[in-house]
This record gives sequence, C-alpha cells and structure tokens, in this order.
Amino acid sequence: MNLFTKLAFSSALALGVFSCAKPGCTDPEAVNYNASAKKDDYSCVYKEKLIFWQDYATSQLIQNAGISGLSIYVDGQLVGSTLASNYWTGEPSCEQSGNVNTVIDMGYLTTKVIEYELRDNNGNVLGTEFYTMTAGDCNIIKL
Repeated sequence: MNLFTKLAFSSALALGVFSCAKPGCTDPEAVNYNASAKKDDYSCVYKEKLIFWQDYATSQLIQNAGISGLSIYVDGQLVGSTLASNYWTGEPSCEQSGNVNTVIDMGYLTTKVIEYELRDNNGNVLGTEFYTMTAGDCNIIKL
C-alpha cells in the first residue's frame, strides 16, 4: 500500500469512527424517545394526557341550572361524559383521571392549541374554549 492509499484509508476509517452519531429522537418527553440516539433527527412524536375536572362549586352551579350531565368534546370529537354531581375536592394529579381524561395526539408539535366544548345532557353547547397543550406538562383543565 502506498502512502496516499494509507492516508485515504486512515481518513475514511477516522470519519467512520467519529461521525457515527446515531440519529433518532433525543427528547425524553416524546413517545418515540431513543436513549441510544446521539443526534436529534427531528422525528420526535408527542402524545399527552388531558384531564378535565370540576369542583363542588361548579357541580352545584351546573345542577342548579337543571343540568344532570356534561359531555366534553375536543376538536369536535366526544372524549367523555360526566355526571353533574361528580366533583373533586381539589385538583387531581396527573396520575389521576379527573372527571374525564383523554390522550391528545400532538404529532411532531411540542405545543398544540386544542378547542374544547362543553355540552349539557340535552346536547346544548354551554361553552367553547381554547387550551394550549404542552408536551411533558401536566395538562389539566378545571371546568
């Protein structure tokens, strides 16, 4: 092997050894996190839990209005229902369920604005709000 060939071979070998940063998702908050990835390839995908809950005062207000149940829609899709009489004495933790909980597919976004709508047991819209979901955060909405 001549000197030029040895140099070319050594350079190729060095490039192969030092540039083998394994690509993948490097964000531990993502569902496809890869602990062995050394270089972020922007493939991270996020899904986050969203919890809805109501306290005693809200429960009483709803019941006094003659409402026996609530249905919750996120981005036009029904995610769950609860009785107006069901309430929490304090904000639930992320490990708990609240009155209604769902998982929001955020795709590649670390923040996503969702629209939620409350309807009474007769299907009447009681209100519509927007909420910004954040990947890795505890996403809890008090009704």
